[in-house]
Amino acid sequence: MFRRLGIFAKCSRIAVLILFASLGLIRANASAYTAQELATIKAYREVAPSVVNITTNLCEPGYFYCAVPSMKGIGSGVVLRPDGLIITNYHVVYGARDIEVTVFDRRRFKARIIASDPGDDLSVIKVDPGRKPLKAIRLGDSHALQIGQRVLALGNPFGLGETLTAGVVSMTGRTVKDKGKVYRDLIQTDATINPGNSGGALVDLSGRLIGICTAIVSPNGASIRIGFATPVSRVRKVAPGLMDPGRRSAAWIPFVLLVFLVLRMLYSRRRRVAG
Repeated sequence: MFRRLGIFAKCSRIAVLILFASLGLIRANASAYTAQELATIKAYREVAPSVVNITTNLCEPGYFYCAVPSMKGIGSGVVLRPDGLIITNYHVVYGARDIEVTVFDRRRFKARIIASDPGDDLSVIKVDPGRKPLKAIRLGDSHALQIGQRVLALGNPFGLGETLTAGVVSMTGRTVKDKGKVYRDLIQTDATINPGNSGGALVDLSGRLIGICTAIVSPNGASIRIGFATPVSRVRKVAPGLMDPGRRSAAWIPFVLLVFLVLRMLYSRRRRVAG
């Protein structure tokens, strides 16, 4: 019996040693990451479920009135509301015959365009997530950005979804001309942005959206680490009108009435002078 107790005690000591070794290994693994790396990992885990992949079927101009879509496009989008409202770049969905959205948990949905603002290269699209809502991203403050601040870009470059790249804010307030269009007040970053990243998220290390990846400067179509994002301040300003086009139109009503009253006063004064 004592022999059995001795064996039991020995096994217990071995188990305790294994336990302490495991705890030490966990602690060593945790300390192997820097504070910045831990912040990056945490931000990615928080933001990734809010970034979607977008696939479109496009039509070449004059291609049999688009009876059969002849091209495919890829891009990214960011979830604004749990009910399936997503913001992306206008050029990602422009001319699309069909839009398919793949979310983080691999569900796929057909999407429709709610509204677009070509001037800001922004579009709002909508999917129906059913009983399982999507995870909306948290919005940050692009006005508070500092040159050199660490940022992360998440998107679907070359169709490789859920891709993370890291960099810094290289400059703010940039003006860029792309394919005949001029985009103003953009965020410049050296976080790698490639075709397919368009419409994806540029976030800070807290996981808050600070911009929508929009354009790159490249002589060969691939990233040379000069990318641009539309600041979230523009999204905040434009998105409410895009989500509710009626509201956006209503904003013009006071201006139209004012112009009408001024013209009417000028017309009345002119008639009195003529009389």
